[in-house]
Amino acid sequence: MSELFLIVFKMSLTASYVILFVIFVRLLLNKAPKVISYALWGVVAFRLIVPFSFESMFSLMPRNSNAVSIPHDIVYKQSLKIDRGTEVADSFVTRLFPSPAVKASMNPPQIYIEIGAYIWFFGVTILLVYSLVSVLSLKRQLKDAQLIEKNIFEAKNLKTPFVLGLVNPRIYLPVGLSKEQQNYIIMHEQAHIHRKDNIIKILAFVIVSIHWFNPLVWIAFMLMSTDMELSCDEKVLKAMDDEMKKPYANSLLSLAVGKHILNGSPLAFGEGNVKRRIKNVLSYKKPKVWVILFSIIIVTAIGIGLVTNPRSTISFNGSSYRVKEILYQAGIYSFAYTLDTAPQYSISSDYSLYSKQITDEEWSMQGVLYPCEISRQELNSLFISPYIPSYDGFHKAIDQVKLVHRADTDDDIKTFYLVLQLKNGDVLLAVGYDNEDFRHIRWLFRLEKLSDFNDEAIDKT
Repeated sequence: MSELFLIVFKMSLTASYVILFVIFVRLLLNKAPKVISYALWGVVAFRLIVPFSFESMFSLMPRNSNAVSIPHDIVYKQSLKIDRGTEVADSFVTRLFPSPAVKASMNPPQIYIEIGAYIWFFGVTILLVYSLVSVLSLKRQLKDAQLIEKNIFEAKNLKTPFVLGLVNPRIYLPVGLSKEQQNYIIMHEQAHIHRKDNIIKILAFVIVSIHWFNPLVWIAFMLMSTDMELSCDEKVLKAMDDEMKKPYANSLLSLAVGKHILNGSPLAFGEGNVKRRIKNVLSYKKPKVWVILFSIIIVTAIGIGLVTNPRSTISFNGSSYRVKEILYQAGIYSFAYTLDTAPQYSISSDYSLYSKQITDEEWSMQGVLYPCEISRQELNSLFISPYIPSYDGFHKAIDQVKLVHRADTDDDIKTFYLVLQLKNGDVLLAVGYDNEDFRHIRWLFRLEKLSDFNDEAIDKT
């Protein structure tokens, strides 16, 4: 459960940035049709429920330039990293909840995570159970509602109309409304059903229940609900003449008093924020075509920017390398490389790592590189010998690590390779052993690109 909680927590952090961005854009698009801002909340929903995304040069998400800590076992075990949002979110979480030390059973931060996971799960359960119980109670109160026509019912104990149901949604109206008021309200509620707002509201509440600990998610839910109502009003007004705005506003005003029979339940949502809706109705003007087109273009661009992640700027694949500098050799071994005897390396376009000794003619595949994250502290702990040919160069290089990929060789000594891309674009390669009793790096090379790597020249069988 702790793993799931951390995934949700990271998604929530990433979505917080998106929520703030959408709120800002929503203010800028104040004059645009409200359906435009309503659509933007779909980007927030994506970030809150999808634990991965895609990379794009047009991404508007922030990038973290620092190395990121990850749990200790991920450094040593082959498991593909899922990009849950941005490096910033991962960095914040791993700093907030540091990984346990090697061979430690469970340290205090891990205990806090475990406790937090149970509190989170308890909160999710309470919200979902409360919502379900509330709807069942509401259905009992509506058992005497009178059918008017089709899916429209009238109930005596209502102060405001609402829609209830998923597959066959029903419209419930308070008793005592005039025929004109009923017509306007029914048009509005049918617009909700036509747009599947009753389903969207339920899904939105489930998402809020999962991220209940994040106040920005609750704010997003309320603003989304407002945009849902305003855009639905505009959809109705679009089919009316201008002189119908005042009667429509009056029908809303007649519902301004009283409370919902069930507050906070997404399965039966009524017409809230009446004052804001009346103002929007009275000031509504059918938007010009160019305004709609411009708004769609802007929202589409922003949506793509917020859904995608920044490109990782990986540039080491598809190339052959020679060792330009030996930054580190473990002093516990009698054998040492020189620049004249160090191997050559190649990385194919599909991230397969190959090496060959100076005396060899053919390349040997060492493994497939996969992305992993490792902090400077974790990386430094793998260097166990004081014998460092270029001490200053070694530490400066470690401080500049931006991206880390790992490959594992299927041999008895469990050789592993770390390809480290630095902020300035340089590529380092570390060779180490993953022995359970003595994990360490034996060599660290600075590589120099020789040429593009010809994948077809390698027999991958």
